[in-house]
Amino acid sequence: MAKKKRACRGKGNTVWKQSAEEATLAQKPHYNGFACGHGAHGPTKYDRNRSKRQWKAQLRQEGASRGSFLFAGP
Repeated sequence: MAKKKRACRGKGNTVWKQSAEEATLAQKPHYNGFACGHGAHGPTKYDRNRSKRQWKAQLRQEGASRGSFLFAGP
Protein backbone atom coordinates (compact mmCIF):
# COMPACT_ATOMS: atom_id res chain seq x y z
CA MET A 1 0.00 0.00 0.00
CA ALA A 2 1.32 3.45 -0.97
CA LYS A 3 2.09 6.02 1.67
CA LYS A 4 -0.49 8.73 2.20
CA LYS A 5 0.58 12.29 1.65
CA ARG A 6 0.31 14.34 4.76
CA ALA A 7 -1.39 17.71 4.65
CA CYS A 8 1.03 20.59 4.49
CA ARG A 9 1.25 22.07 7.93
CA GLY A 10 3.08 25.19 9.01
CA LYS A 11 6.20 24.89 11.09
CA GLY A 12 5.25 24.67 14.70
CA ASN A 13 1.78 25.61 15.82
CA THR A 14 1.24 28.65 13.63
CA VAL A 15 -2.10 30.40 14.01
CA TRP A 16 -3.04 33.11 11.53
CA LYS A 17 -4.97 36.00 13.00
CA GLN A 18 -6.80 38.65 11.00
CA SER A 19 -8.16 41.92 12.21
CA ALA A 20 -11.79 42.72 11.51
CA GLU A 21 -10.77 45.07 8.70
CA GLU A 22 -8.53 42.44 7.05
CA ALA A 23 -11.28 39.83 7.24
CA THR A 24 -13.79 42.21 5.65
CA LEU A 25 -11.42 43.09 2.81
CA ALA A 26 -10.62 39.40 2.23
CA GLN A 27 -14.32 38.65 1.67
CA LYS A 28 -14.77 41.39 -0.93
CA PRO A 29 -14.02 40.69 -4.60
CA HIS A 30 -10.83 42.16 -6.02
CA TYR A 31 -11.46 45.34 -8.03
CA ASN A 32 -9.33 45.73 -11.15
CA GLY A 33 -9.55 49.37 -12.20
CA PHE A 34 -7.72 48.81 -15.47
CA ALA A 35 -10.33 46.27 -16.67
CA CYS A 36 -13.15 48.80 -16.38
CA GLY A 37 -11.32 51.64 -18.10
CA HIS A 38 -10.84 53.66 -14.92
CA GLY A 39 -7.13 53.00 -14.46
CA ALA A 40 -4.23 55.26 -15.25
CA HIS A 41 -5.11 58.18 -17.53
CA GLY A 42 -2.96 59.77 -20.17
CA PRO A 43 0.35 58.60 -21.57
CA THR A 44 2.32 56.48 -19.15
CA LYS A 45 5.48 56.14 -21.23
CA TYR A 46 8.24 58.71 -21.73
CA ASP A 47 7.23 61.28 -24.35
CA ARG A 48 10.09 63.35 -25.77
CA ASN A 49 7.80 66.02 -27.26
CA ARG A 50 5.85 66.38 -24.03
CA SER A 51 9.02 66.84 -21.97
CA LYS A 52 10.30 69.41 -24.50
CA ARG A 53 7.01 71.35 -24.27
CA GLN A 54 7.21 71.32 -20.48
CA TRP A 55 10.83 72.53 -20.62
CA LYS A 56 9.93 75.39 -22.97
CA ALA A 57 6.96 76.35 -20.78
CA GLN A 58 9.26 76.43 -17.76
CA LEU A 59 11.69 78.70 -19.61
CA ARG A 60 8.83 81.04 -20.56
CA GLN A 61 7.61 81.06 -16.96
CA GLU A 62 11.06 81.92 -15.62
CA GLY A 63 11.36 84.77 -18.12
CA ALA A 64 14.43 83.53 -19.99
CA SER A 65 15.24 85.60 -23.05
CA ARG A 66 14.98 84.17 -26.53
CA GLY A 67 18.00 83.64 -28.73
CA SER A 68 21.60 83.95 -27.67
CA PHE A 69 22.56 85.81 -24.53
CA LEU A 70 24.37 89.11 -24.88
CA PHE A 71 27.65 89.53 -23.07
CA ALA A 72 29.18 92.94 -22.49
CA GLY A 73 32.72 93.07 -23.82
CA PRO A 74 35.65 94.67 -21.94
